[in-house]
Amino acid sequence: MRITQDMLYSNFLSNINNVNTQLYNTQTQMATGKSVNNLSDNPIALSQILTISDIQTRFDQYKSNINYANSLLSAQDTATQNISQLLQNSGSLIIQAANATNDIASNTAIAQQLQAVEAEIKNSANTMFGGNYLFSGFLTNTAPVQNITQQAAIINNPSNNAFQITTSKNFGDLNQFQSGTYTVNITSGKLSITDSNGNVISISSDGIDRSSAGGDVLSNSADISNLLQTGGWFNTGRGIKIYIPKGASGSFTFSYSPGGNNVYVGDNNNLAIAYSDGLNTPITINAKDMLYMQHQTLQSNNLLLNSSNDPATAQTKLVDLHLANALSNVALQTGQRIVLTGIDHNGNIVSGPAFLVSANATVSQLLNYITHLSTQEVLQNNTTLTLSDGTIANGTTTISQLTNGSAIIIRGLNHSGMSTTISFSANTTVSAMLTSIGRVFNVTATINHGIIHIADNKVGSSVLNIAIQTKSNSIPVFGLFNSISHGISNAFLGTVSACIQHGKIVIQDLRGGTSKLNLSINVVSSANIFGVFNTIQQGGGIDVFDAFDNAQAAILGQSVNQISKATGFSAGSTLMPTISGYYTGNNSQNWTFSVSGSSSDITASHTITIMDSKNQNIGKITMGVASGIFKITVLDSKNNAIASYATAANSNDAIASFLNTTQIQLPDGLNLTLAPQKINGTYVTPLLKNGDSFSIKLTNMLQQSITNIQDSLSQVDANRSVIGAYEQRMQLAQKRIDNTSLSNAQTLSNLQDANYAKIISDYQREITIMQALLQSFAKINQLSLFNYL
Repeated sequence: MRITQDMLYSNFLSNINNVNTQLYNTQTQMATGKSVNNLSDNPIALSQILTISDIQTRFDQYKSNINYANSLLSAQDTATQNISQLLQNSGSLIIQAANATNDIASNTAIAQQLQAVEAEIKNSANTMFGGNYLFSGFLTNTAPVQNITQQAAIINNPSNNAFQITTSKNFGDLNQFQSGTYTVNITSGKLSITDSNGNVISISSDGIDRSSAGGDVLSNSADISNLLQTGGWFNTGRGIKIYIPKGASGSFTFSYSPGGNNVYVGDNNNLAIAYSDGLNTPITINAKDMLYMQHQTLQSNNLLLNSSNDPATAQTKLVDLHLANALSNVALQTGQRIVLTGIDHNGNIVSGPAFLVSANATVSQLLNYITHLSTQEVLQNNTTLTLSDGTIANGTTTISQLTNGSAIIIRGLNHSGMSTTISFSANTTVSAMLTSIGRVFNVTATINHGIIHIADNKVGSSVLNIAIQTKSNSIPVFGLFNSISHGISNAFLGTVSACIQHGKIVIQDLRGGTSKLNLSINVVSSANIFGVFNTIQQGGGIDVFDAFDNAQAAILGQSVNQISKATGFSAGSTLMPTISGYYTGNNSQNWTFSVSGSSSDITASHTITIMDSKNQNIGKITMGVASGIFKITVLDSKNNAIASYATAANSNDAIASFLNTTQIQLPDGLNLTLAPQKINGTYVTPLLKNGDSFSIKLTNMLQQSITNIQDSLSQVDANRSVIGAYEQRMQLAQKRIDNTSLSNAQTLSNLQDANYAKIISDYQREITIMQALLQSFAKINQLSLFNYL
């Protein structure tokens, strides 16, 4: 190989450049303190460094999020702690107010303190943080608790009827009307209300607030026949009262805007933050969650998937549904029918036409079907049918075995109000009798465990009324048939919501109060593919501000204590009890009215003893015929007579008519009417049966307010626990990030921090090499190639 002078120069220059590069890198490491400054320094290490640095950057953002969350949670905790303390103080104030020795001035002072406490709770609920409201959901610029003007105005009032309308506080277990236009219809002594689309809006069945005394019953219409005789106000329970002129009929239209004192106007959303890779958590609650008890919510336990095996949505077609954890390969087919069974808020039986699965039917359409369901009227006898040997009756039992050989006659009204009578001989079986009842009255009649159950085959309001009596003397032989379910068309409209969340169907009761909602979605003649519906939230619908308002009114003597409807006799008496008046008692009570005396008709001597919740005697009612006079006497707990009523006992019908119009004065401001039933315009023989009984619930609203505030305190404390859980989650996330960041920092240090001892050694070595190369290059530069030959 031929060596030239240029080759010698190039070789030396290359070596000098290499050493110079090494020296530059060493000097860079000395200046930066980093061992890796360029990709060429250590590609593998640099890749690891960049990855870890990216993680550290994300951790910095998470730390910032967590710091913000901690500050916000601390503010929420302070506010809710203040509300909790205020509620505890208010409970003590109400207990003071319950002291019967207080004078008017003392009670007025307590009411004023409660008003101040209520205002403080509202202020805490409207707490701001960083210029935003803490408890408004996403509406952070809106104060969550506000006073909203509730408005109602008649739009079209016929000139011949002086109807009036005014706003009122909705009953505690009923929601207000929604904003819109409504029409009031008065026909045949009944009042009903429809919305702008013609849908019937359910209202209180009697206009009396019983939200705390057994619960209000919604109805498609209310009987106002008595009110029409004099004129007066009727409360719908849904936020308005209507003045009904004497003899009024026809219709009028009104507009309505919901509102009231201390209304929640935020939304249901909760602010959430990312606190780690792929992990988000809510960090707020809203005032509605904090101050209102949750309504009952049902959730199916079966996950519905779409054709892509993703959680189903409202737009998913029913025929495309796939199921997770299904018992078998179940799928909906076109032409199948879906039904929803169970009970509504009040325990009424739910019914309605089945939902037909079409090729294009979606989950959304099924949910719409659910929210428009009706309830079905059902009658049930109130005593178990047993034979003389104690055996429970069934379908094969003969009428003779139940009536000691007597034939029976069935009288009543069908769904449309048509009068019907059927007779059966003593040897007819119960099964044959029920089949005939079902055919004639258009009902489904069954017997189960000795109880006859009669379900109207038409949904909606009904006048179904059936009595089964001995043919000879018209004495009920199977007990009274009471309505255990009230038929309401579109009963779920505006009272139940249905949606699908993360592939599971969720049904929520929108009414407050104690709920009995219990539903099941079934495919007719097939498996239940939607799964069991379990309660995931249960609450009493308690509004803390309502509790304060009720307490203040009760302390000042302005509130009306509540009286429940009487349960009805349970063992064969023909008189229907109705309780009215104004309860003046100081304690919430359950009163039981028990009959003793002959089990013959009302002319015999009877005593009704009244006992309270502690089985203490409240008083008694005696009645019977003596010397041709039917007399009722009311005695107090010390056997002092407090009221008496009498009429000539010319006939059972005369006594029945007298009972129907007589209000029997009871202790503590109550009145009792024992009205006989009428079949085909004729009174059923008035009968009180020995051992029979009925009961009522009496609610003192001051005591109820204490309970409601305690429930509200439990709700607030439960949400404080939620906030505490969020804070703990943030603390754990902070600790985990700090530990991981420290580990990452050590790894970064190991990967990129320079070793100064090694760098100095390398630097000195590279300087020495560079100097030697330069000296050698200088000598080479002075010689020619011939010097080496």
